[in-house]
Amino acid sequence: MEMFAVLLLVVLGSIAVIALFAALTLLIPAPVEKTRLNLEAALGRSLLLGLVNFIFFAVLTALFTWIAQETSGLVAGISIFLAGVIVLALSLFTLLGLVALANLLGARMDGSKTPFTSHLRGGALLILAGLAPYVGWFVFTPLAAWAGLGAAISAIVRKKDEPEEEAA
Repeated sequence: MEMFAVLLLVVLGSIAVIALFAALTLLIPAPVEKTRLNLEAALGRSLLLGLVNFIFFAVLTALFTWIAQETSGLVAGISIFLAGVIVLALSLFTLLGLVALANLLGARMDGSKTPFTSHLRGGALLILAGLAPYVGWFVFTPLAAWAGLGAAISAIVRKKDEPEEEAA
């Protein structure tokens, strides 16, 4: 009975994640497109940027959590709040990157009638690849998450290049 519950949870959770990918694509198309372009243009740079930021913020979160455990009162509350904000920000950037990666995969697949169908197919492909035993869990999923995180950070945080004004 427990095996059936786990299987049902995986199937329904996968459907929910694909729906979340599609909803975010429809709700915030400009940041998703900007992130997708970053992934398409420089996948390796996005992966490296995501890995470095993940490590830095994971260490920072662990430090804040350790401070919260060693202290009490207001300092502990502020430390755990900061750790939570860091985890939330990393999760949101990673989600944005994964949505863009799903859209990129869907765009590279042929045969879809509409862009929305293409995005759904890309999301399904991304989820199914992540569910593959061992390689999907421990290689594909972290690499996809780090690449998405790096592309999202690059798309959102990096300032736009201002056009240079000509001197008269």
